[in-house]
Amino acid sequence: MPAVNVNICPEIINWALSQTQEDKLGDKLMNNITKWLDGTKKPTFNQIEDFSKKANIPLGYFFLQTPPVEQIDLLEYRTVDSVQLANPSRNLVDTIHEMENIQDWMKTYRQDLGFDKLSIVGCMRGIHEVDVIVNRIRRDLEFDDAWYEKSKDAREAFNYIRRQLEVCGVVVMMSGIVGKNTHRALDVDEFRAFAMVDDWAPLIFINTADSNGARLFSILHEIVHIWLGRDDLFNDRQSRISGVSDIEVICNAVAGELIVPKNAFLNKWDMYDMEIFEKITELAKYFRCGETVIARKAIDCKKIEQNIYDEVANTAIKNYKQMKENKQTDGGNYYNTMGSRLDGCLIRALCESINMGRTTYTEAYRLTNTSRKTFSEVAQRLGGVEW
Repeated sequence: MPAVNVNICPEIINWALSQTQEDKLGDKLMNNITKWLDGTKKPTFNQIEDFSKKANIPLGYFFLQTPPVEQIDLLEYRTVDSVQLANPSRNLVDTIHEMENIQDWMKTYRQDLGFDKLSIVGCMRGIHEVDVIVNRIRRDLEFDDAWYEKSKDAREAFNYIRRQLEVCGVVVMMSGIVGKNTHRALDVDEFRAFAMVDDWAPLIFINTADSNGARLFSILHEIVHIWLGRDDLFNDRQSRISGVSDIEVICNAVAGELIVPKNAFLNKWDMYDMEIFEKITELAKYFRCGETVIARKAIDCKKIEQNIYDEVANTAIKNYKQMKENKQTDGGNYYNTMGSRLDGCLIRALCESINMGRTTYTEAYRLTNTSRKTFSEVAQRLGGVEW
C-alpha cells in the first residue's frame, strides 16, 4: 500500500517543535521535519503519527489550520516566573489535564450525593498572620506542635499529613510520570507540586521526582494554598527567600513553622554543639524534614547568613540528583507504587459510585490509569473494599 501524503501547515509543525525537545524526536524525524518546513518534501500520515507519539501531542492537532490555544489557568499561579513555564512541557500540560478530570469527577460525585462544601477551603482567605494560619491548620488536621515525633523520617511524616488531609476531604495525588507511561518522566526542575482549589474537591498533586524531604515541604506549602483559597503551581526548586510574591512568603513561612516550630528549633539549635552544617543535618533528622527547611528556619531566626543557606539548598539538590543517578531500581512493588499515586478518598468514591451504577468500570480504570486487576488490588489496599 503506497504511503499517503498529508498537508500540514508549517505553523503547526513549528508549534509542535516548540512543544518538545528535539533529541526526543530522533535524527531521522528531525531531518524529515526540516524538509517539510523548506518545502522539499511532504509528510506521510504515518510520519505525522510518529511525530505525534514522540512529541506527545494529540494527532488531531496536526491537522488544524492554526496552533491550538490551550487554556491552562494554573500557569497563572506559578510560584516564580521561569522560561520553562512560559512554554510548559507536554508532560506538565497533560498531568494538569489529568488532574482536572479527576477533580471534576470528584466534585460532581460529591455534589450529586449532597455533600456540603468543605469548610477548610478558603477559610483563611485574606489572613496574613502566619501564627493564625498555622494554628488553624493544626486544628483542622488535628496535630500538635510535636507531631513529627510520631514519624521516623520524612516519608512517614508525609504519609501522616496525607492521611489527615484525606479525613478533611482533600484529594492528594502523586506521581513521577504522566499517567502510566514510564517514558514520560515529570521534571522536578519544571514543577514540584500544584494545588487546584475547589469548594467540593480541592486537589493537591505532588511530583515524586522530588526527595522525601522536599515532598513533605511541598504538601504543606500546598495545604496553605488550599486554606487560603488560591491555586498554586509550585516551581521553586531553590526554595528562594526573595523574589516571590507576598502570598508565597506567607505559604513558605506557614509550611516552615508547621514542619519546624520556631521555639522547638531554637531550643534544639542551642543544644547542639557542633559545626554548622553538621548541626543542620542533625536537626533535619530530628524534625524529619529536609536540610533546606532547617537552613530556612535558621536564616529566618538569624542563626546563619545567606551564603550558608544557599550552600545547603544547592547541595541538597545536587546530592539528590546524584543519588537518583546512582540508585539501582528494581521497580519495587507495583501495587504499592500504584497505591501511593492514588488518593484513598477517590478510590472509595469510585467504588461506591460503581456499586450505585453511576460510574462504569471503564471510566474508573481510565481515571486511575489502572486495569481491572490493579484497580481491585488498590481498592482493597486504600479503601478496604473487596472487589
